[in-house]
Amino acid sequence: MRTAFSIFLLLLFAGPVAATEAKGVPRIVDADTVYIAEFRIRLIGIDAPETDQGCLDSGGRYMSCGVEARDRLEQYAGGREWACKLTGMDRYGRNLGTCSVDGEDVSRWLVRSGWALAFRRYSMAYVADEDWAREHNSGLWGGAFIAPWDWRHRGLKTVILGALFLR
Repeated sequence: MRTAFSIFLLLLFAGPVAATEAKGVPRIVDADTVYIAEFRIRLIGIDAPETDQGCLDSGGRYMSCGVEARDRLEQYAGGREWACKLTGMDRYGRNLGTCSVDGEDVSRWLVRSGWALAFRRYSMAYVADEDWAREHNSGLWGGAFIAPWDWRHRGLKTVILGALFLR
């Protein structure tokens, strides 16, 4: 009984738990995972191509779209410091976070540029940005590709996306 009361008091007076912040120049693993200091951060609300994922560019030529998406993010980051708000952990032990560079949401930039998709299974935050990228044939949308979540479990019924596939 005494232990339960102690836990109750601890919860009552503890207040809200603050999210952790990470700041620094990231080491980019792929277009949705970065390291800042000791933090491995998975960007919340988006999914980007795997580094071994292949796609077709707007001319119908093969490209390693996971590597291309990572390289585009590295160019965008340009050695600038990121500020990330970390809000939890995923099942792989990565910190989940929302990051910005010079005040711009990195995930929004990735999705709007067409190098990542809104991960609707977890968030609807970037759906309008994905719609914009699709309408403007930005990045992956100009060619043909498989959504990253489907790429990881692809089979005969996997859907192919992009403007090139629709022509």
